[in-house]
Amino acid sequence: MQKITQALVKWLPTGAGVGVTGHFLLNHQWTQAVISTFLTAISSIWVKFSGEFMKVLETKAEEKGKQTGEWVAQKADDLPNQLIKNLSGFESKYKKLLVDFYNDYKVEGFRIGLPVLDLEDVFVPLKVETGNLENISGAMVSTKHTSQNSENQEIWDFLAAISKQDSYRCMAVIAPPGYGKTTLLKHLTLTYAQNGHKKYNAPQFLPVLLYLRDIREEITSQQPPDLPELIIKHLENQPAFAELNPQTDWFNQQLKNGKCLVMLDGLDEVADSHERLRVSDWVNKQVATYRQTAFIITSRPYGYSSAPVDEVGVILKVLPFTLEQMKQFIHSWYLQTEIRSRAGKKNQAVKAEAEKNAADLIDRIINNRAIADMATNPLLVTMIATVHYSGSALPGRRVELYQKICDLLLGTRQAAKKIKAPLTSEQNKSVLQVLALELMRRKTHTFAPTEVENLIAKELQTIVNTTITPGEFLEQVKDVSGLIVEREQGLFEFAHLSFQEYLAASEVKELQQEQILIDNFDNSWWAETIRLYAAQSDATNLIQASLQNQTVASLTLAYDCLKESKKVEPQTQIQLENILETGLESPDLEIYIIAARVKLSRRLNTLLRINETQEIDQGYITIAEYQLFDLFDFKVKYISRTQPVTGISFQAANRFCTWLSLNSNLNNNLIRYRLPTEVEAKLYPARDDKHLTCWTQENRTDGEGIRVVKDQWPEQYRQLLEYLAAGNWREADEETAKMMLKVANRESQRYLDVEDIEKFPCSDLRTIDQLWVQYSDGRFGFSVQKRIYEAQGKDWEKLLSVLGLSVNYSIKAPKGHLPFIYKLDKTQATNLLSRRDL
Repeated sequence: MQKITQALVKWLPTGAGVGVTGHFLLNHQWTQAVISTFLTAISSIWVKFSGEFMKVLETKAEEKGKQTGEWVAQKADDLPNQLIKNLSGFESKYKKLLVDFYNDYKVEGFRIGLPVLDLEDVFVPLKVETGNLENISGAMVSTKHTSQNSENQEIWDFLAAISKQDSYRCMAVIAPPGYGKTTLLKHLTLTYAQNGHKKYNAPQFLPVLLYLRDIREEITSQQPPDLPELIIKHLENQPAFAELNPQTDWFNQQLKNGKCLVMLDGLDEVADSHERLRVSDWVNKQVATYRQTAFIITSRPYGYSSAPVDEVGVILKVLPFTLEQMKQFIHSWYLQTEIRSRAGKKNQAVKAEAEKNAADLIDRIINNRAIADMATNPLLVTMIATVHYSGSALPGRRVELYQKICDLLLGTRQAAKKIKAPLTSEQNKSVLQVLALELMRRKTHTFAPTEVENLIAKELQTIVNTTITPGEFLEQVKDVSGLIVEREQGLFEFAHLSFQEYLAASEVKELQQEQILIDNFDNSWWAETIRLYAAQSDATNLIQASLQNQTVASLTLAYDCLKESKKVEPQTQIQLENILETGLESPDLEIYIIAARVKLSRRLNTLLRINETQEIDQGYITIAEYQLFDLFDFKVKYISRTQPVTGISFQAANRFCTWLSLNSNLNNNLIRYRLPTEVEAKLYPARDDKHLTCWTQENRTDGEGIRVVKDQWPEQYRQLLEYLAAGNWREADEETAKMMLKVANRESQRYLDVEDIEKFPCSDLRTIDQLWVQYSDGRFGFSVQKRIYEAQGKDWEKLLSVLGLSVNYSIKAPKGHLPFIYKLDKTQATNLLSRRDL
């Protein structure tokens, strides 16, 4: 039949043409016969054309027919399930129960009477990136802050790409304790249950969330069920889902057809290592069986590394909260807590109260480095917010925060999850307190298990009915609580130094060994432990120790103890305040300088955090603090030396920042202090003396007071910084030229043209200039050369005359002599010195 059809299509036009021509000839219609003959000749071409035409057409038709047939067959297969679903309403009921079941936002093991919030009202999208186990830390607290990187992705980005990238069909989400892995899966479940996946351009899935700790017994039994059986059994065991009564084969069909997103939470929470391996094997089999289904497995790093899932196509690392994520969460959390606490009222008064409290907490967090580090962890920031809401004025009473965090991590959270633990929270804490104090005595935060084995064993012997060994204890605390982390192979430390300091302070208090702290009052290593002890105790003896030896460090610490302590004798308080507050007005230069240094030290310790690398002063530098840099006419009488210093030039304000950088950061030469930009000054206005204007990097003509920003020099300028700090001017000049070529991407041609100078990034130009100005004490730099150039009427020859033509790399060279701008030609150099950035 197919051949007959092809022959008809092929010869029909030509045959018809011959017949028509014959008809015209018989009727003596010569003109029409000629035309018909011509058309018949043309139609003969069709014979050749039609052969290949029909072949291609038939091939395409076969492909379309096959696709249509498969679609019809698929629909036919789905029809019984679709009918069952429509008749029973199972899927809609299932999704509704998912919403009811997973809607609450709560921290297991941490409840102090506050209302339960809706998860979606406070959920902050987590940032993730692809990674491997080697670069995922197990530490709860990360001191390596993430930048505001727009390239960081969310889990939805990977779900949306499943159709293009098959490896994303099985993903492992790995993160330390408290990073929100379970909350993330609840968010996915709720979003899919409410059909909200479309806004993420993600495929439609039916969500299935299973906690591996709850189903491990079935999985590790002699005859473990397959995934559909396990899902149905799990649903039947949940009171909320028992009434659904799904058809036996329903989930099996959904899984086979790739309609589900199966989320398996907490591989690490299968505590027994042998069971964990069996669970991992079971997961592998299910992923291999249901190739069309999407899977997400979550775990802490140690749990996954000990029992990896071979079928996983990509590992996603959850990133710590950025400053903006932390702020977003606190604002949402406070608003929803206020609304729930007031029977659902959401008027302006409620919103204003929430906004005020959230702003207060954020302010307290960003002004305390230790707590700011903890607030990168979603679990810990929730606890911080809860403690703050409950009346604890962080950071003054932050010991309550540390206490609650330790209790939660060492026992109560595991108990809430029904995870068996060999020791209670208090027993774990008693052993860790002994360890923490010993590490403080050794002046270290790292240890090898063998170094502390006897110490831990001795404390464990005091605990009744326990056979746990020191090694098992450390592994348990590391793997389950996350309070101890393995920094590198065989080397351990507390998740954050603050935990070590808090536990050591608690041990000192428990043992009544305050003398340890008094003996170390001038030792900066013990400073935070002393503050945390003072916050739990009477600080009188500690402050008296500082009064015996009046150094800047000890008096600064004493003042902190006074502010944070539970109790101080009035006479001791008066003595300290006289030194620090009246000392600023003292005619005795020695007393005055000590008081001013303490004031400046406290200022630099309480800057407002802008982002991961920058902090800004919310007040103005006082006369007393400025006189530490420039002791101008000490005997001049002022109304008060605590007034802001005014009446100085931009250059003087800049030199103060340079002096501050050189004298305040002995341990990190990348840290610097600078004047704020106009944007920074407006975004973070001064709290007091609001009538003043401050010098900024842009405002160089009519500023009044000095505000400082703590910042970091870019890492790529470290070499230049080191040359300048050492006074190696020749090397610094050569490094400057090298860096400018690199920034302009002209390393190959080894010179800059006029266009390069005009387009040179202002941030890099300003950084290079500020480095030269800072480390030459204002003698060298492009901006110095620019001012000389302008003072000489913008005359190039006069500028060269002032700077001197000799290659002089001495600090005694003329002002503005370095770096050598006359390596550039006249046009290039004048273009550089005309830049407004300088």
